[in-house]
Amino acid sequence: MTTRDVLMSIVALAGFAIPARATITYTYCTSSCSDNTGTKTYTDWRLAPGATGLAFSNPITFISSGLSGSGIYTDALTGTVFTGYSGSNVDGQVAILSGSVLAQGNNGVNTGFEIKLPPNTYAFAAIIGSCGGGICTNTSFGLYAVGQGDHTSYATSYGITVPGGGPAQFFGIVSDTPLSYLFISSANNYPKIGINSFEVGGPAPTPEVSTFLLIGSGLVLMRFLRRRQQRHRQTTPLDPVFS
Repeated sequence: MTTRDVLMSIVALAGFAIPARATITYTYCTSSCSDNTGTKTYTDWRLAPGATGLAFSNPITFISSGLSGSGIYTDALTGTVFTGYSGSNVDGQVAILSGSVLAQGNNGVNTGFEIKLPPNTYAFAAIIGSCGGGICTNTSFGLYAVGQGDHTSYATSYGITVPGGGPAQFFGIVSDTPLSYLFISSANNYPKIGINSFEVGGPAPTPEVSTFLLIGSGLVLMRFLRRRQQRHRQTTPLDPVFS
């Protein structure tokens, strides 16, 4: 087996090891987005530019067992953590459940959700609505925003308008770098923010090192046996022909 054959096998294995990831930043919602494309769904978001090769969790709804006594919601499947906040330096405000909707404990300026995402998250989406009158009916008018900076980053965020009498709105983002934290905040004294469901996306799982070694060993052995068989055929004399 030649050095060239070995190098070709190594390069092939390296190709399997490179995880898929997004190539551009892509967002959409129903109002005030830089690339507003109208009403969208989780299905549209998974097919968005940059999402190719990512693995998605499928839409996750909130259940009461995920909410701690201190008002922090942790999703057991993905490890995503939702914390309510009031003020730029105050986390841990109580987040409450209204049915299957996760809602703020406080509303008004500089209040909202801090969302801590699991490692290697390149995409996030959620259905976001308003909880007017303390009940998450998603029929109250509200102006909200999703940002990546901090609790007071409303001015540089992606705006979302929840229309009065209308449904909750979809928001999705695909990023070319990992997303660690996202913040959903209110521009004014609007009703509490309610999150109906969410979904995260990241690189598809890759085989462990031991799996690569096993695959590599098998490829090398197959090429060696094939070369050996070819050489054996070339050096084996032909059977004599009897007349």
